[in-house]
Amino acid sequence: MENATANCSFPTVEREKTVVILYAVFAAIAFLSHTATIIIIVRTKAYKLFRHRLTLYLTIGGMLRTMAYVLQVLPVNIDLPDMHPVTLREGWESVCVLGALMIHYSPYFQTFTVLWTCYFVLKETLSPTQGEFKLTREIVGVSLVILAPLLFIWEPFITNSYGLSGTRCWIVNKDCSSRYRLSFIYEMTINVVPNLLLTLVGLSLLLAAIIVLVRKFFATDLERYFGNALRDIVPMGIYPTFYMLILLARMIALTTGKYTNDVGLSFMTLTQLCSITLPLSLLVRPRMIVTLLPKKVAAEEDVVDGYSTIF
Repeated sequence: MENATANCSFPTVEREKTVVILYAVFAAIAFLSHTATIIIIVRTKAYKLFRHRLTLYLTIGGMLRTMAYVLQVLPVNIDLPDMHPVTLREGWESVCVLGALMIHYSPYFQTFTVLWTCYFVLKETLSPTQGEFKLTREIVGVSLVILAPLLFIWEPFITNSYGLSGTRCWIVNKDCSSRYRLSFIYEMTINVVPNLLLTLVGLSLLLAAIIVLVRKFFATDLERYFGNALRDIVPMGIYPTFYMLILLARMIALTTGKYTNDVGLSFMTLTQLCSITLPLSLLVRPRMIVTLLPKKVAAEEDVVDGYSTIF
């Protein structure tokens, strides 16, 4: 959860304004990274291949989460001389509910997409397909990524539990109330346990892919058997690796009771900075850079790496 405060203390106005500024700064960094990723994919027409559409899905998940971070703090009135009791800006109640819903939905959307990417990376290491993927399977995958998070957010939604909680928009009365035990159940059943299991599955897939690559490296000529595919397998694993490690650290902090507002802020920062790896994972491909160059320059550089395909 993005707001796992476990006590009744409220921050000062100055500190809360600093937090909001940090949210805005890192949201801007993430937004620029996501925008750059989309521009690269569209400009190079990389969306024609499934592996790059998968990167596009990761980008959409990241953008949703960035919007959720902003909507989680934007409705809160931090201009009051005293932060207790915390109130919402007038007329922003619906925005707060939307922010709470998105901050619950978007991480699951993102995690399921990362898990899909981990599976694809392993699949490519075992049997390279040059990024091809059956359309029916892609439709099923997209549907699961969109619908699976609903399994974890339906209960707070139908019970109208989303709203102002502490100094964030989350599950109402999560902190310092008679509903704390119910909130703890929320914490474990719709956040900690599912995310921990998904993280372990994702890391296991990535570890299996690494083991396969290492074995093939010592057993065969990778360039002979993989060709250009190898140049896509490793970059595709960059973002999922960082994302899963951050998520695992966050789950450990929650389960061990070490999760505080400052720790939560740190994980928000790391998650947003992780988005920088998305455009970088595309730009490590020489042919992608050549395609982004002006046509005249690109024509001169066309045979630099000796490959006949762009991707």
